[in-house]
Amino acid sequence: MLQLQNTFVLLLSSLFLTFLYQCSATQFIVGDSAGWVIPPYPTYYTNWTNSNFFRVGDSLEFNMDTKFYNLIQVSQSEYDHCTSLEPIKVFNTSPINFPLKEKGIYYFICSVSNYCTLGQKITILVHEIPPPNPPTPSASPPLQHAPKISPQISPNVSAPQPSGAMSIPPASINVSSPTPQGSNVGCPPTPSSIQGVKNNIDVALLVCAMFGTFIGFWLM
Repeated sequence: MLQLQNTFVLLLSSLFLTFLYQCSATQFIVGDSAGWVIPPYPTYYTNWTNSNFFRVGDSLEFNMDTKFYNLIQVSQSEYDHCTSLEPIKVFNTSPINFPLKEKGIYYFICSVSNYCTLGQKITILVHEIPPPNPPTPSASPPLQHAPKISPQISPNVSAPQPSGAMSIPPASINVSSPTPQGSNVGCPPTPSSIQGVKNNIDVALLVCAMFGTFIGFWLM
């Protein structure tokens, strides 16, 4: 589908440029205001041709007095020898509009008397219309590369030891907890301590019995 669209755009561009060149085609008046006459000097028409640029689609206009001049399109050989034994085209009316339909070199002379040898001849070099530039394909968006993730080293991880190095394990130091003064932690209970606990239980039972008797007496 994209290729078809590009072809269609290229075709439209070519048609548009061709139409533009046709609209901008130039009609050149040969010899300008002097027209098609015996020139004032032999290189007059050569200089006029060199001062213009002709393209396919342009045209030439020859203005002359048909009583004294004519216009003949000839080959290069007859142009060089100022002869018209095998003319390509002969024109006897004025003005003459000659379209430049193809690229190449066109040769024209006046075959009357020796006017051609006096310089009444002209060469027209026609250039081809430059081809239109093809449409530029749209640039593809650049590929998105995944961001590089640099490895992070945890501060708790020890750096690797070089090969051949002796690894020394950290020395462990046993620190004994101080035993608080007056404490019997870690020692078996003595008989005196057991007897003290038994006495405390007997006293608590006696107090509870007395309190119960008092409550019962008060309720009565």
